[in-house]
Amino acid sequence: MKKVLSVLLAVALVSTLFVACGNGGTSTSTPSSGGTSTSTPASEPTGDSSTGGDKVASHNAVIEGNAYRAVYEDQMSEAVELAKADGLISEYNSFVANNDPALETQQIEQTINEGYDIIIVNPIAASGLDAVIDKAVEAGITYVNADCIYDSDKILNVVVNQDAWAKNASDFVIETLGEGGKVIEFKGIEGNSATEIRHARWSTDLEAAGIEIVKSVAHNWSDVESKQLMSEILASGLEYDGIINEEAANGIMDAIEEAGADYPGCITSSEEIAWIRRIADINKDELVCPFIVVENPPGIGATALAIALNIRQGNELDPEKMTGENAIYYDPQWIMTYDNMQEMLDSVADLPDSTSVSSYMTVEEAKAAYFK
Repeated sequence: MKKVLSVLLAVALVSTLFVACGNGGTSTSTPSSGGTSTSTPASEPTGDSSTGGDKVASHNAVIEGNAYRAVYEDQMSEAVELAKADGLISEYNSFVANNDPALETQQIEQTINEGYDIIIVNPIAASGLDAVIDKAVEAGITYVNADCIYDSDKILNVVVNQDAWAKNASDFVIETLGEGGKVIEFKGIEGNSATEIRHARWSTDLEAAGIEIVKSVAHNWSDVESKQLMSEILASGLEYDGIINEEAANGIMDAIEEAGADYPGCITSSEEIAWIRRIADINKDELVCPFIVVENPPGIGATALAIALNIRQGNELDPEKMTGENAIYYDPQWIMTYDNMQEMLDSVADLPDSTSVSSYMTVEEAKAAYFK
């Protein structure tokens, strides 16, 4: 599995995030003020594609102010450059709807009318695009929805396996605390599909293991909010053993350290480099705060592109490797605990704190993983 580490802007994830979402003489697209971005065709495909490569459009709900979506866009562009070098893509354009559903629909219709071969959509929401999906399918376009499940049996969904992500965390908490443990649950955004899937997994697993969730709060993936919530919990005197958490762990730890409280018996989080280095530093001499870090890769868009390119080449998806008839779930690849801490730290040694870990599949890796 290819691992790719991408630079994140040093901004917090915001509540608009919806989840379950070179070489060869090419140019990279940049957003314009009108919410779209454009690129010029590759000068001449260097691979052996008999068609000269596909015309590809990427539709992203938002980039500005959303670190996850920014990395999604960066890794999509990176994957496009690799595919152009192999002659698989002749032209690529990226469109950003700035969380405007009407603009999103207009942009997708534009790419349909302009004869794109592949359309990858990381949508604003998991509904509302049925009409343009029907039009794309009727036109023979390979339309792939990325990052969140879109409720349609006419398209392929390629998403991060949020249940697997959550199970890594709950398994770790169960192994660390054991029966009788008490945990605080820090959720992301109430009603968000990823948060709901994670919460369902944690609730089921922890209850079965005899571990009680004594407090459940939502920090909206914000360090500011997670710090405030943790400060209030500490002030209340609530007894707990560990913390099961989605993201924004730095805010939680800020509250703990500023209050002079003991480190929790365990803590979980996702893949921000600043947090990775901080929790490693806390445990540098000995294990004093057991932890697990699990990536939630924004590279899922680049993986969706790799799968779409395989479909365009006539490769047939293997139903046994899919979840349901129209969904592929990508399991997190980058996981750090105390046991492999130094190895994982070394893998991100050259990256600044304002970065995040993300992985995606190449075209060949996707072929091996999901096709007959």
